[in-house]
Amino acid sequence: MPTWQRLLVFLSSYPEEWFSGTKLASKLSLTRSAVWKNMKVIADKGYTVESHHGLGYRLIMDDQLNESLIQNMLTVNKNLTINVFDQVSSTNTIAKQLLTTDLKEATVVIANQQTAGYGRQNRSFYSPAKSGIYMSIALPLIDKEKIAAGLLTTGTAVAVGLAIKKVFHRQVKYKWVNDIILDNRKCGGILTEAVTDLESGRIASIVVGIGLNLTLDQSKMPSELINKAGPIAKRSKSKRNILIAEILNQFFLMYKSYRTGAFLKDYRKHSLVLDKTVTVVVNHKQLVGHAERINSQGGLILKTTDGQLLTITSGEITKLNLLEGNYHE
Repeated sequence: MPTWQRLLVFLSSYPEEWFSGTKLASKLSLTRSAVWKNMKVIADKGYTVESHHGLGYRLIMDDQLNESLIQNMLTVNKNLTINVFDQVSSTNTIAKQLLTTDLKEATVVIANQQTAGYGRQNRSFYSPAKSGIYMSIALPLIDKEKIAAGLLTTGTAVAVGLAIKKVFHRQVKYKWVNDIILDNRKCGGILTEAVTDLESGRIASIVVGIGLNLTLDQSKMPSELINKAGPIAKRSKSKRNILIAEILNQFFLMYKSYRTGAFLKDYRKHSLVLDKTVTVVVNHKQLVGHAERINSQGGLILKTTDGQLLTITSGEITKLNLLEGNYHE
């Protein structure tokens, strides 16, 4: 690893903390002159480094994505392969392409910008540069391993929610099954896609896509999103690298035992839909009813207006009657 990158990784472990040149030289077995020269290299590469007489240097965690910084902050699955791109069509698309190369281990695709990002029902996902997290986790499956789709999606939502709470101290709500909500606006979503083996016809791998709005410039947003989408961060410094690393930590901690549904207590506690009247679209058919509960497999139990109890395992809530007003998809 080049000296400048060693310095960068070290400083990223202590974001926005001051270190004297002498202390950095001692920690990394460098000369003070080498510290000074490589700090200039780090700054030339676009990172924000502050220097102050009597204090030393500190790294300001800004919006530039960096694989080394993310990797260094992993506490679970530390050897995870991470691919960072400036611009892609869609991280889910790239992840699925990687899976065709006979991947054996989980791999992550992260992009600064998507030109053709998409969500459920192939809807376009607004993905401007330097303002969001656009990430997909490619998960090859062990032979004959079965996926509990409802649990994986709800578990991923909780993992994202826990990461946001840890980094930004903000509690999100979950709109079944895959939307992340803050301040009654959608700040992100989860898209889980199966990849089928053509020869056997079985599901051979899974792609879990995560899209989050960290900061949003309303003047540049599509008009149809202005009253629906919202940001997570209240400041311009969105801490993307830190949040990505924490999401990955929470995700792989959850993924080890997601079939137990241990996270469902959290999902239910912060559900936006339970005990509310909702409109659910299932196979192009609208169902209206009362959201009774989330079952042990992540499915929605709906009591329809004619008194039927239905278990919805896949679908989309398009209207939700909240005490403070109506939420519409």
